[in-house]
Amino acid sequence: METSSRSSSSFPITSKDLPCDIIEEILLQLPVKSLLRFKCVSKSWLNLISDHKFIKSHLHHSTKQHPHHDDDDGDRISNAHLMLSSTTLIHSLHLQLPNTRTKQEEEAPAAAAAATDAVVLESMVEYPVASTVRRPAVKDIKIVGSYNGLLCLVLDSQHMIIYNPSTRHVQEVPNPEETVVGRDYFYGFGYDCRNDDCKIVRATSSSRDGNFVTQLDIFTLKTNSWRTKTKTLPFYFMSSVVGTLLNGALHWAVRRGINISPSDGDDHDPRPFGIVSFDLTEETYKEVPLPCDGDKHFSFYGLGVLGGCLSMLHSPHGSDYQVWVMKEYGVKASWSVFTTIPQKMEDSKEYMGLMSLLCVLKNGEILMMLHNHKKVVIYNPGQRKFRTIFNGEIGSSQVALYLETLVSTKIYAPSSSPCILAT
Repeated sequence: METSSRSSSSFPITSKDLPCDIIEEILLQLPVKSLLRFKCVSKSWLNLISDHKFIKSHLHHSTKQHPHHDDDDGDRISNAHLMLSSTTLIHSLHLQLPNTRTKQEEEAPAAAAAATDAVVLESMVEYPVASTVRRPAVKDIKIVGSYNGLLCLVLDSQHMIIYNPSTRHVQEVPNPEETVVGRDYFYGFGYDCRNDDCKIVRATSSSRDGNFVTQLDIFTLKTNSWRTKTKTLPFYFMSSVVGTLLNGALHWAVRRGINISPSDGDDHDPRPFGIVSFDLTEETYKEVPLPCDGDKHFSFYGLGVLGGCLSMLHSPHGSDYQVWVMKEYGVKASWSVFTTIPQKMEDSKEYMGLMSLLCVLKNGEILMMLHNHKKVVIYNPGQRKFRTIFNGEIGSSQVALYLETLVSTKIYAPSSSPCILAT
């Protein structure tokens, strides 16, 4: 028996003894950092981990484990990377979250918030984007959007890149032609599922003869080029400089021009403010119906996605902020007030100011970014209290949920311009 034991311990099982499909299945379970290290194990592992089919399979596995993309599960995540931009850095906050809510629990957020599951800031990483793209003079970085581990960034309000912080791969986006419509640009980044392509949308607005005119420029990864939509839109893009991605469309808050007429749609809303969606596959726009018919003073900001639903913040004069969610996308009657948020922090005379609602936890608490206070907090609707998770000098209002993946732009555009591997 001892001989047999020695014999088995003398010949440990190695990767060579395992079938290739078993090795692949094991590797698919591993985090990105481990896979990047394991590329050095052997040439065959390098080829496997670099293969586009493997990368897409790993992405599929990751989104099932930690879904926070444009799908039926919305933002129900168990851990999150928050990407925050400053002047020359991208900051990644890795948060370990309690399991987030199910759709059946969304009806009673105050009751569900009785539990106080811990939220842990596990790590913070800084990515020096300026040195990554060999532009040492970068003074401002804006996050346009995040999808499948790719960040779209605007540097100094003019240069754009698509960046995977996990792999450090960067692709520079060619500059679009100058527009004569306006000088203030508003952006969006998302995925065209029909054509398996990532797109950047740039919008610019101006006023002509008392009417608002908006022009859209569209960049597609597969062609590595820009196109300008010939049809201008009678909207003025407001403070939401970054489009909110949901159901394959980007959404912006807009101010309507006076050239909108009832003939533009049966559900024409005479109020001066609205929400416009831009379908990334069809490249068409439409208005999203607003709640509160008859209230000409209904205003809102802070478009987002909570629990897989379009959300917005409404601040009635002198009252709490109201968090509205559209439970059935595109259905006007499905808008309802999800919860309220006080205008001031407890034990403080300071107003909340600009905020981003990031996700709803299973216990009903809300993960939020308070931009004026430069804090990431958890808000408990039942107790109407805040807990600070992170407090730092973040000099920008951009924030995005991020998923670590192996994805590069080559997955969508193999023949596009080469990626740069940052040092």
